[in-house]
Amino acid sequence: MTIETPPMGMPSLAGSGQHIDYGRNDVLWLSALRSLDARLQECGLETSLDGQIGAIDATLRDPSSIWGVPLRTQRTVLRPHRGRLWWWLRASHEEPAVPFMSPLTPAVNSSAAARRILGVLTPRAN
Repeated sequence: MTIETPPMGMPSLAGSGQHIDYGRNDVLWLSALRSLDARLQECGLETSLDGQIGAIDATLRDPSSIWGVPLRTQRTVLRPHRGRLWWWLRASHEEPAVPFMSPLTPAVNSSAAARRILGVLTPRAN
């Protein structure tokens, strides 16, 4: 996998970028993490945020289980992609054919990221 970074002074290769794309400002980094965390919780997912590595684990629990057994957990990480910060999906070890990490959405689009993560976690009808 290649991660492209633009030359100094260029906002991004993918367009003009957003304020979150310029440098690792911890306030903006945490703001992006908290925004996705809130959107995931609004979707009914249980979340665990790790601000040190920029990751959120979203867990879908079985509502029919008395103990709320986890059906599936998806880790999403905040990383650069084409000169901007993006949400990346981290593949589980159970799916060796899937790339280890795949870009999901730009970090500023937490609502779209949450919808896609919910789609990944939701069981599909056969």
